[in-house]
Order: sequence, then structure tokens, then C-alpha cells
Amino acid sequence: MGDWTPEAAEAIDLCAQWAREVSAAIPCDIYLFGSAIYQDGDQFDAQLSDLDIVVKFHCDLEATERVERMMELRTHKMMLELRMVPCLHRTNCADPGVSVLPITSLELLANVHKGKSRHFFTRNIFLDLLSDVETISIPTAGTSSLSDEARQALEFAQEVRNHFLAVSANGTGGLAPFDGPDPLPKALARTAAQLVPEVEAGSWYDTRYGLEYLWDELSRRRSESPELLQLHRKISIRRGGRGHRQKLSDVDQLLLAEILYDRAAASPVVPLVTWEIRFGGISPSRSERDRLVEALRSLVPDAEILGVFDGSIVIRLRSSKRSFLTMRRLHELQALPEFFTVEDVDLVDLESGEGIAGFSTHGVIDRIAERISEWRPQSGDHAAESEASLARWLSDWLSEDDQLSTAKLVREALIGDFERPLRADILLQFAQPGGEQRVVIELVRVRHRRDFFSQLGRAQGLGVPTILVLVGEPGKLSSLAPDIRALTALDAKIRVVPVALDNG
Repeated sequence: MGDWTPEAAEAIDLCAQWAREVSAAIPCDIYLFGSAIYQDGDQFDAQLSDLDIVVKFHCDLEATERVERMMELRTHKMMLELRMVPCLHRTNCADPGVSVLPITSLELLANVHKGKSRHFFTRNIFLDLLSDVETISIPTAGTSSLSDEARQALEFAQEVRNHFLAVSANGTGGLAPFDGPDPLPKALARTAAQLVPEVEAGSWYDTRYGLEYLWDELSRRRSESPELLQLHRKISIRRGGRGHRQKLSDVDQLLLAEILYDRAAASPVVPLVTWEIRFGGISPSRSERDRLVEALRSLVPDAEILGVFDGSIVIRLRSSKRSFLTMRRLHELQALPEFFTVEDVDLVDLESGEGIAGFSTHGVIDRIAERISEWRPQSGDHAAESEASLARWLSDWLSEDDQLSTAKLVREALIGDFERPLRADILLQFAQPGGEQRVVIELVRVRHRRDFFSQLGRAQGLGVPTILVLVGEPGKLSSLAPDIRALTALDAKIRVVPVALDNG
């Protein structure tokens, strides 16, 4: 465990060399994600799999400058396409083997992705190709939000960039020139229309509004660069002005998308916070949890529920800071218990210094995790011996616990309704109100950071509440603390319990 497959290792080395060359020419951070690094590259196929790369520009540039950077990046990207053919023995040179996604600081902050995922940069695992360090999420990702209108424009611009760079090893692909009857591609005009303020009802997608909106912006900015002036003249003729009508090249379309980006990026940015709310004096039944979640959604409509924990019911969520401050004010006014029909309500901001740990919870899974944290494996034990030791430790405790004495512990259990079920180190099954509860316990010996990420991807695919028990030297476990905190804030189904060895 901890070693890439040979094919994945070749691909990663190729990308790392390329990243060093790109970063020397363009100030940026470069990350690899996807099948090349997922579960040690087990699903990576050198012939068929893409190399998925994020390039995050350091500088906040204006539209023309970003286009220049994109053109420079395309030259580098084509070089990577050419190199991967002999390196990975690719036989297909007609389709791109690399997908490069260029983003700005704003897109990372607001978690803007061309595929419309609101969690792309926070819930994926990324390998920093310049530092060779894997992390859960990219630093600063998902800490702010934008209006839906601004977001859809940024998503569109990002998709155009990605298509602009989608050139294969034989030089084909990319953005095709546009020579339709309309002055602009309809998708661009329709996206722009959604930024127009105060349009009449039913006109939100009207391409005429989008065309005029972009034309006004291009007219206002035409003196900023020769490229904008040339594009202004071309669009003027396509709108019916005198002159020779020309196609819109790939660079023209990219520049128009970046102009749209600049307009959308001027929209207000809303800070996000992760927080918890605890309800006291009620039964932690499924019906009560569902009732409180629905009531919370009605009071905080922009909230994303991250997890619901037993005990005195605790709900972890992410929302705008404005919503959290409103909730805190209602809490100060003692209005929340009556609204939620409970005896007591309390709030904590997980991103403040005081509330970083959140509320302590006392559900069954929490108690199991606390018990595991007290286990002390022997440094010299092999993996199988450590697993057997942990199973004995849990069995002894379960047999003496009134609430869990009927729990069933199974080693090497098969999990999942898959063609090839996954094998879990330990499976616990016990009765809970509303049905049987299953918890998987996976033991991970951490010799390298990659050991954690390798098992994390596997655990996320189980679809069952999972406790990852990380066993290793204190220093190696400490280096994973930021990633464990990020996982705790984002995925309530996976608990991580670090267990330090005396001498590793």
C-alpha cells in the first residue's frame, strides 16, 4: 500500500515534469486529480484514461491577459499531449488524453466548476504536482459564494477555456470557429442575458438581451487592448455594420467568454461559514431528526446540511455568514427553542478559534470512535495482528456494554451491492431505533501520506458509515491533521481516529 501502479506512476512523473516547466513560465499552482491518483491509480488505464489537471493562476488578470495566458498554456498542453504518446504507449492521437482546467482565485473560493458541481474543489483529492503532496480539497476552496446568475456565467467561461485547450496530439480539436447567422454563439448570448439586471418577466434567457449586454461591454472596453478593438470591429460587422463579415475564431470566442467572466466576477462575494446547531431535551429519533432538518432548512434556506449526529441532536451545516449571524442573533433573543419546539438550542462556529472542535456528540458511532482512540497497538505487529488486536479490544468492550452487548462484530466482511463487493476489516451491526445500523471499521497503517488517501477513496465508495483508524508515528499523523479537519467538515459519514505508535 502507498505505491502507485506502474502506469499511474509513469503518468504522474510525466505530469510533474510538465508542471515544473509550466510554473516556470506562468505563475500558477498545478494539481492532478482523477483516476491517475485515485486509490493508488488502480483504475488508471494508460490507453484510455485521461490525465485531469487543474491550473490555478496566481494573478488576478483582466480578460485580454487571461487569454494570453491561455494561449501560452495551450502550447504547453499540446507538448504534454505529444509526450504522453510514447511515454504511456498511447495509440490514439486523435482524441485529447489530457484535460486541463484553468481557474482563478475567485472560482476556487466560490467552488465554481464547469460541470456545475458545488463541491468539486472541496470534496475531491488533489495531488499538488509541484510539492508532491496530496490533500483533501485545494486550499481556500469553497469559502465563499456567488449569486446563481454570476455563477452560471463563470461556469460557462470555465467550460470555454477547457474546450479551447482540448487539442489532441495531432493538433485537432479545440474550439471550432463560429460562422452562424447570429452575431454571437447562442450559448454565449443566453449566458450573458442572465446577467442583465431588471429584465422583464420571461426574458431571462433572451439572446437579444445577452447580445446587447456583451456589445455594450465590448464597446466600453474596446480601447483597453488591440485585441478588444479588433474584436469590437469584427462584432460590429457581424451585427450589420459595413465591412467583410468574418468567422469568430477560437481566440475570439475565448475573449468574449473572458469579458463575460469579468462582468460576473464584479458581483458581490458572500463569505461562507461551517457551523453546528445542537438541540436539547428531545428524543434522537429519526422522525425528530427529519423534523428539525426541515425546520432548519426553512429558517436558513441557503444552508447545506453536512451531517446529523445523535445524542442531543447536532446538525452540521455550511451557509452564508449572514445567515449564521442572523441565527446567532435569534439565539441571543432566545427565540430558537420556541421556533424548533425544543427545550434548548445552542450554536457554534466551527471556523472560529473557540469552536474549532464543534459540539461533543454521544451517539453510538461516537462512542465506538472514542473507544478505539484508547486502543494501543504494538509497534512491531503486522497488519493482520493489529487488526486482530483491535477486534478483540472492541469485542471485550461490546460484551460489557449494556447498549451494545447484542452487537455483532464480523471480520473480513463483504460490503456493497457491487459485482465485486468490497472487503471491510471489521463490520459492526447493532439495533437502532428505526432499524439495524452498520458501521465499517478500516485499519490503515500510515507510513506515507498516500496510505491515508488511498484508503479514503475506498471508504467513500462503501456508502456505509465508516471509521478509519490511522495507526502511525505521531509526526506522520500530525501532518494529516488539516486533511482530517477538512474531511470532518465535509463528510459526516467518515470518522477518522488517529492512534499513535510509540516508535512507529
